[in-house]
Amino acid sequence: MLSHKYTSMQRVLENVIRDTGFTEEIDFVESIEWAYRAMELIGAPQIYIEKVTDGNRDLNHIDPLIVEDYRTELPADLHHIIQVRSYGNKEALTEAKNSFHSSNHMSDEGNTIYTNYRIDNGWLFTNFKDGALEVAYYAFPTDSEGYPAIPDDERYLKAVESYIIERTGRKLWLKDKLSREKYNALEMDWLFYVRGAKSRTQMPTIDGMESFKNQILRLITHPDRHSHGFIQQGDPEQLRVLKNRFGRTG
Repeated sequence: MLSHKYTSMQRVLENVIRDTGFTEEIDFVESIEWAYRAMELIGAPQIYIEKVTDGNRDLNHIDPLIVEDYRTELPADLHHIIQVRSYGNKEALTEAKNSFHSSNHMSDEGNTIYTNYRIDNGWLFTNFKDGALEVAYYAFPTDSEGYPAIPDDERYLKAVESYIIERTGRKLWLKDKLSREKYNALEMDWLFYVRGAKSRTQMPTIDGMESFKNQILRLITHPDRHSHGFIQQGDPEQLRVLKNRFGRTG
């Protein structure tokens, strides 16, 4: 499990330069791109920041997304969506599986039964013309200057650093400035550290395991959790024992 603390890209590059001696070989812009790619390859959803488009400035949330003419632009820092609902009546939307979603708009005479959406090229398309949306999503972690923030965990840091080193070494090898043997060593380091980072992120917390246990150990199922934003999903089930007029339970 990760500590949910973050460190700067500057610290990552300082570690890379210290460990390799590379100075002019390190390109800052390319290193940022490689850091993002390394985090994607590690593939741990808990490294991203949970945000909601509810206008909460204290949490650095943007305003609700305004739907105009059946579409709205998604936030620039979005990694992937958790859930979407109407900002006004809090009605949960579902992801469209309709082949003709683009032409299945609400008419002026009446409403469709279900509201849904689809994502295409940075835009969210709805089957209603106008409105406001509250979108819960995972965002790329960034620092105050907009550079990627890296989880402050030793295994994770080493994985990101080793990927930047491996990518830099590959460029040098292709230009005949680094031997194949040395590049192989850099590649093996990356493959070793990425496995360590993956295993680190897959370790659940005790509280997380308790929530998961509460989700599966239930006598009564609740198939409507989605419409309420999965509130109380990880809470334990409360069973009430009723007594009849003879004082017996049943």
